[in-house]
Amino acid sequence: MPANFGAEHINLSSVQFTPELLRCIPVDLVRKFRVVPVSQFATQVSIAMADPTDLNAVDALAHHFNRLVYIYVADEGEVDAFIQLLYGTGRRI
Repeated sequence: MPANFGAEHINLSSVQFTPELLRCIPVDLVRKFRVVPVSQFATQVSIAMADPTDLNAVDALAHHFNRLVYIYVADEGEVDAFIQLLYGTGRRI
C-alpha cells in the first residue's frame, strides 16, 4: 500500500452521498481515476482515493474543478466497491 503523504484516512461508509455530490465528478473521471467524491464547497472538493501519489489524477481533477482538491485515503477495495455501488455499471447519476 502506498504511503499516505499526510492524507487523512476515511471510511466511505461514514459519507452521506447525495445525488448532487455524486454528479460533481463525471462518471468517466470517477472510473478512470478510481476516486469517490466525499464533499464539495465553493472553493474545495474532497475526494477519496486509494493512491494519493497518483498526481495525474489529482492534477486532472483540480483542472476539472478549477478549485482546491482535498485528498482522503480509503482502502482500495472500499473505493472500488463504492464506485460499483454508487455508479454501477454504465449507470448515469
